This record gives sequence, structure tokens and C-alpha cells, in this order.
Amino acid sequence: MNIALIDNDFVSRKNHNFPNLALMKISAYHKSKGSDVNLIGFNEINPNTLFSNNYDEIIISKAFTDSHTPDYIFNMSNVKKGGTGFYFDKADPLPYDIEHSKPDYNLYKNFYNLIKKKDFFIDYSIGYTTRGCFRKCKFCVNKNSNKVLLHSPIDEFYDGSKKKIALLDDNILGLPNKDLFKIFDRFEDIDKRIQYRQGMDIRLLTPERVDRLLRLKYDSAYYFAFDNWVFKDQIEKKLRLFSEKIHLIKPDRKWIKTKLYVFSAFDYENKYDVNFWLNDIEMIFKRFEIIFKYKALPFLMRFEKWNESPFREVYINIGQWCNMPQTTIMTLSFNEWIDTGSIVSPKTKEFRDKYPRFRKIFDLKF
Repeated sequence: MNIALIDNDFVSRKNHNFPNLALMKISAYHKSKGSDVNLIGFNEINPNTLFSNNYDEIIISKAFTDSHTPDYIFNMSNVKKGGTGFYFDKADPLPYDIEHSKPDYNLYKNFYNLIKKKDFFIDYSIGYTTRGCFRKCKFCVNKNSNKVLLHSPIDEFYDGSKKKIALLDDNILGLPNKDLFKIFDRFEDIDKRIQYRQGMDIRLLTPERVDRLLRLKYDSAYYFAFDNWVFKDQIEKKLRLFSEKIHLIKPDRKWIKTKLYVFSAFDYENKYDVNFWLNDIEMIFKRFEIIFKYKALPFLMRFEKWNESPFREVYINIGQWCNMPQTTIMTLSFNEWIDTGSIVSPKTKEFRDKYPRFRKIFDLKF
């Protein structure tokens, strides 16, 4: 068979810098069966161009709902599509034999010249050791699962030629210690840098778990999640624990290389009125205040509704200020950054003038 794969996020999102793991597994599986597999773009199957469609099967995958997909692909009989970007929490899992194939780490090789940040395409083994989560957050694709389950042995996706390992587990800390520590033991044996890309559930930390996390050869920052202000007391307690432990075990660190994803723009009451948007922006900064207290850094995440907010530009500017720490949030308050005038929207300045309640909290500094 002649099979074409399209990474919808890669071809439609500017500066997308993470490979599609499902497509890498699909590629590996079909190549093992003797099929000819190629990663292509939409132009190569566009019926409105001179390009001809010579593929027996075209498989399109995307993780993000806002990645643009051309309308014509929905009328093509040889197209299969999948992923949370198309089906969100109703996305079908891969067939077992494909899911447990070692990823084809060469799938993107012919496209390296188009990728600005190549780390995750070249340097990392990528996979899941667990799947699922018991939290059932309304905004999450995992709200249909009930528990965290062991999924793949590390050696199923580990490639010894790669420098590092990236884990995509939904809630690794949801495992009992006996299973969690076996996974950590294997990482210690491998002795390469690892990182959990999803925000770990900081509420599930214990002193023993922190000790084991800090024993790992960790890559980049420890990522946790601060999704909801309702859990502020629990999260602050565990952030304090992590802070104290990391300074005790690694006192040479000038600051904790810890980041917390700060989720925003999701209204649990589904009103999305002006009061919600104002309160949501305030809650962003209240969470920042707790995070700064422990010398950790926030990373702003926005639910897709932010794009419909009357304060859309404010969300954009907070993200620009927050998510570039070395040049912005670590050196300037949001007020100070607004006053630099660099790439700040006039609407953000108008917002600050119209709602003076924010002026003080915008003075918050790392």
C-alpha cells in the first residue's frame, strides 16, 4: 500500500515544534507491514491543483481543535482522520498493535529544514508510561477516564540513540507508589535526562515523591498545573513542600526551575459575561502571586473561548509577558511592561485605565 500521513498541526500552525506521536506509531506499523509511507502536506492531495492523488490511504491527525483543515479532505473517500483536534474527548484510541509500536523517529527527517526548534524531533524518545486521569476536569479530553493506568513499558518507545526522553502522561502522579517508583527506577537505570511535558498534579506530591522526582536526571523545568483557584490552599501547600525540598537537596540553585501551567478563560458556569472575564484576569494574577512567592514561574494556558473575550488583547499581552520569562516576567511587572509600549496593545492600556482595580495587582513582580 502507498500511505500518506499529514500532521495537521505541523502544516497549519506557525512554529509548531512537537511531532505527532500517533503518526509516528502509524508510520512504524505500516512500514513493518511493507507499505510505502510518506509524510506530506495538504497541497499534495489538493484536487484543485495539478498535484495528483496516488495514495491508497491518507491519514490526517491533529491534536489542536483550532488547527485549520481544508474542507476538501472531508469529501475524499481514501481519507481517515483522527486525534483530539477532530474529536476532542470522543477521539478513538489507536488499534492496539499500532499504539504499542515503537515510534518512527525518522518520519519528519525530510522536513527538518522547515523546523526552527528541532529538539523534540531529533533529541527525544517520546511516549506514555501511563494513560488516563481520575480528576474529570470539565475542560479536559480525559474527563471520560476514571483512573490512571499503566500503558507502555519505557523500552517500548525508548530509543538509545536519543539524548533525552519526553513523557506525555496525563497524570503520572495518579499511580500508586509501587508502580510510580518502578518507572522512576527504570529512568535512573537509563541515566538520561527526562521531562514530563504535561503539568503534573502537584496536589498528589508527598515528601517521598518529591525526593524521588529530584533524584531523576531532569530536563528543563518541572511542570505542574494550577488550573483552578478553588484548589489554591492545596496547591500552595504542595508548592511550599516542593520549594523547601528542592532548596534542601539542591541548595546551589539560584531559583527553583519549576513552572506551573495557569489555565484561564474557562467559565465553569458557562456564562462568559463581562464579570467572568474580569474575575478570570484577576484570578490569573492571584495565582501568579502564589507562584512567585516560591520562586517558581507561571506559564499561561488559555481555553479556546479567550478568543471571544472582549479583553482578547489583554489575554494576548499577559501571555507575551508571562511566557517569555528571561526577557519579561523575571525583570518587569506587567505594569512596567505595559509602559514600555513595545508590543502592547492600546486596548490593554485602555483596560488598565478603565478598571483601576487591576493597577495594583499588575505591579506584581517575580
